[in-house]
Amino acid sequence: MSDQRTSDPTNRPAESTDRGLDPTDRLADPSSLVSRADVTATTETVEHDDPDHCGTGHEGSAVVGVTNDDGETLVLIEDDHGIALLPHGRVEASDDWADAAHEGVEGQTGIAVALESVAAVRTVDHVVDGTENTTTRRVVYRASPAGGEIQACKRSAEAGSDGFRAAWVDELPADVEVPGGGPGNDLRLILKG
Repeated sequence: MSDQRTSDPTNRPAESTDRGLDPTDRLADPSSLVSRADVTATTETVEHDDPDHCGTGHEGSAVVGVTNDDGETLVLIEDDHGIALLPHGRVEASDDWADAAHEGVEGQTGIAVALESVAAVRTVDHVVDGTENTTTRRVVYRASPAGGEIQACKRSAEAGSDGFRAAWVDELPADVEVPGGGPGNDLRLILKG
């Protein structure tokens, strides 16, 4: 399956049911944040070869850039492909995005987090055969660790079931790259501070 991507980094104002609420506590509608000056808002179009693609069946992902007091970032590394991603939680219809962020990081790594801010809201229009198919969002949070430690099953790729290992890094290992596309953009945003 090949994907073609186009991006538009402009903000799109939106009405909000979340106006006035802290998005690190509760967030029902990410579009309510795209007009905020402190949030990077982007729109991209991804063309897919068939309707069964990564953007089907959910609202999006709550992506979390966790940075500790030593300036290290918590990443998930897939050694076989040499890529790193930020921990994330899948958001289903009517899920709270902040809850998904907490659950995703803790479930994927064992680390509990304190969400500090929303760094970005990325709208992704998924298109198949030139016709818009679905729209998803990625909300990228900045966070700090609030307890726990990396689970034994995430200390090496062999110990877990998904091929990813969790690690604290101050920079990516030499044989690990930032992936292309949206997940790579999210990781770059957090790594650059």
